[in-house]
Amino acid sequence: MDKAIMLDKIKDYYSFKTDVDFAKFLGITPQVYSNWKSRNSFDAELLYNKCPELNPSWLLCGKEPMMSDEEKELQVNEAKSPYILRKKLAYLEDELRVLGQADKIMSESGSQIKKAIELLTNQLQLTEKELEDTLKEKK
Repeated sequence: MDKAIMLDKIKDYYSFKTDVDFAKFLGITPQVYSNWKSRNSFDAELLYNKCPELNPSWLLCGKEPMMSDEEKELQVNEAKSPYILRKKLAYLEDELRVLGQADKIMSESGSQIKKAIELLTNQLQLTEKELEDTLKEKK
């Protein structure tokens, strides 16, 4: 079976909308994920470690079914098993933490930019006043 198709099936199973999000979930860069797809390969051990509910025979040989028998028993309404939801929740919590840090950095940067603008505005006003005073003295 085509490995790129297998990767798409796993991504769909986990309900990831983008390859980037799925790559982050796997702990790899989007470039590595893209290389896997273009080279029609992947790290089966990494996938199995991150997604232990996958059938090892399917990962290694493409032999159906995709999910192990135990996972099939756990499945509830299209991949909504507690295990998968916990993994996705952990991923989303990590993403939220990162975005919170980014927001804090952006807020700090924004306030620094505002301070710099205020300083430059004050300097501009002082320089304009100095120029006016200098021109008045020369008259």
